[in-house]
Amino acid sequence: MIKVDVRWRRREERNDPTLMANQPALRSSDGTIWIVVAGLFALICLVPLSLLTVVAPRQSAPVAWITAILVIALYAALLVSRWTVEDRERRLRIMAVLMLAMAAVALFGMLTCTAIEWSAVPVA
Repeated sequence: MIKVDVRWRRREERNDPTLMANQPALRSSDGTIWIVVAGLFALICLVPLSLLTVVAPRQSAPVAWITAILVIALYAALLVSRWTVEDRERRLRIMAVLMLAMAAVALFGMLTCTAIEWSAVPVA
């Protein structure tokens, strides 16, 4: 009897449109939206990182380089997963995780660069 209740609850959860797992981007998308959004996100992240490395190199340039390389690598992994993973739901979840990883790496890298740059500012 407990198994029946669990199965019924799972079916009910799959039909609940308010659950995060029931978003169209995680259920019925072909993955193009993840590629576009992740590409724009990578571009936005690479602008300040390139300012710290190429345009006006600073003390945080090595961290900025590593962060930029990781963001690009995660975006490349997202692109590869789009065309190599067959199962739609699995592919979309992988792409969502890679997008979140891009955000986490970019945030950590930017905060580290900020801390390095602030540590170089003389205290009056």
